[in-house]
Amino acid sequence: MMKWIKVRSLKYKIILVFIIISFLLVILQAGFFQHWISGIILRQSEANLQETVRQIGKQVDLQYKQIDANARVIRNNQVLKNYLKDLNRHTINYQIAKYQIARQIVRLPNLEMIENIYIFPVGYAPMNLFYSDAIFEADKLTEQLMTTDRPNRSEDVIWAVQPQTHLITMMMLIYDGEELLGLLRVDLNEKFHDQLDDVRLGDEGSVFLLKDHTIMFATDRRLVNLQESSLAEQLDSGTQVTFTLDYQGWKLIGVVPNKEILSQVNQVNKVLLLMELIVFAFIFLFALVILRMILRPLKQILRGMESIEQGKLDVIVNRQGNDEFSVIIRHFNHMAERVNRLIKTVYYQQLTYRKAEVINLQSKLNPHFLYNTLDMIYWMTVVKDEDEIGEAIISLSTILRYSISHQNEFVTVSEDMEQLENYLKIQRMRFEDKLSYVFHIDPAIAEIKIPKLLIQPLVENAIKYAFQQMMLGGIITIQGYTQGDDLYLEVVDNGIGMPAEKVEALLASFENKSVSGGLGIQLVRQRITYIYGEEFGLSIRSEIGRGTAITLKLCTDAGIPQEEHWKDEALHA
Repeated sequence: MMKWIKVRSLKYKIILVFIIISFLLVILQAGFFQHWISGIILRQSEANLQETVRQIGKQVDLQYKQIDANARVIRNNQVLKNYLKDLNRHTINYQIAKYQIARQIVRLPNLEMIENIYIFPVGYAPMNLFYSDAIFEADKLTEQLMTTDRPNRSEDVIWAVQPQTHLITMMMLIYDGEELLGLLRVDLNEKFHDQLDDVRLGDEGSVFLLKDHTIMFATDRRLVNLQESSLAEQLDSGTQVTFTLDYQGWKLIGVVPNKEILSQVNQVNKVLLLMELIVFAFIFLFALVILRMILRPLKQILRGMESIEQGKLDVIVNRQGNDEFSVIIRHFNHMAERVNRLIKTVYYQQLTYRKAEVINLQSKLNPHFLYNTLDMIYWMTVVKDEDEIGEAIISLSTILRYSISHQNEFVTVSEDMEQLENYLKIQRMRFEDKLSYVFHIDPAIAEIKIPKLLIQPLVENAIKYAFQQMMLGGIITIQGYTQGDDLYLEVVDNGIGMPAEKVEALLASFENKSVSGGLGIQLVRQRITYIYGEEFGLSIRSEIGRGTAITLKLCTDAGIPQEEHWKDEALHA
């Protein structure tokens, strides 16, 4: 999992893993646990809403049944009927009848929820018996009820809502046998629905009382007397519960907006998330403490390794205790001590070997004698006007001096190209018209340092193999340029080329570490990968009859490896 995340510190890797696991747990909580909790809250809210509406519905049902019973007591009062019958037969004065009927009304109990009681006698003006607002003529609905014939109308209870006051009105026809005596109207006051006004279904919930799809009561009085369809928007945007009253099949509907229920869910989720964050914070602090206990000895070991890498081989890591890290540190100290001894032994062995090798070379060949002899031959050719031979001698002398020198294993591109040109001059004298060469070196790379004699083996291969079947026109092109932080050097020839399978065999030999063929190329590649790393090396392009191109990929800021410094120190010692 860490391959795509470039984090070097073990501490930050562990912290990163902890963060990822915590993030996954939060996602799991949000996607599963919160969904589960939300379902429980929604079901519980709906159950509470159902129970609340059911309890309120039973109370409202009981109230309406009580009002209906009281109104029937008034309608069925025989004394009241007798006065209305006498009035209908014109055997009693209207005012006396009204007075006597009013006395019967005020004796009734439970009038505190009634706003008005009117009786509309047949053929007479309305009687205001118990009222806050007097009326003096029958309205159209009353006239229609008293004049319309329909079966069982003597038992009918007509409910309506006054358009102006929004008072609920109950109306019943008064009969004595088959004789219609009048109509009783009872207006309920605002106190009758106090319990509905006091209902709290959350913060924004509402209750509605409906009769035959007509709204008889609503918290928002503007909805009273409208049709049920006007509630469609509120019903669709909320959770609703319907309770059907026993009284005439009326319906009590309770509605709570979904956003209010969801806000409760969100509050619970926020509390849960806060608790999770607190728990994660404690776990994170605990993880940091554990990391500190683990990483402190690891850092001690790491600092010891860095000291060894910097050449301080006598490093000792101090740690007391008997835990696993203490054992590792003791073994590390023992290993460092042994490595130090081994390196010193190898160092002195190599130093002795180098000195012996130099003495041996000097005994076989004195470079100064060789240089002086070549210089003497050069001046002899000058005297005899053999300029071409003299030029060859100078080139050879320079090459020998450059090759035998051990002072610098790294040289600038310009220096190496200069010696390569000396080499090509001698080869051109040898092959004459069969060989020519061209240099295309970017001036910007002239001072970049590269390993000495890195390209010459490739040029030797080109001269040896590329132009075997050519009589004239052989050209070797040396190119040098940069791309980004990479330095590219190319040796291109127009020789006979190589088939694709031979190129593949050469490249395969690089991977297999085989030196059965292409020894010069293999050694060049090994030097590059040793100095610059495995990401650098060489590539080959070749085509039969059109030539071969070998491209070296180097780094513009390679530096000199530690081993080279060590060798130089050994030689100078």
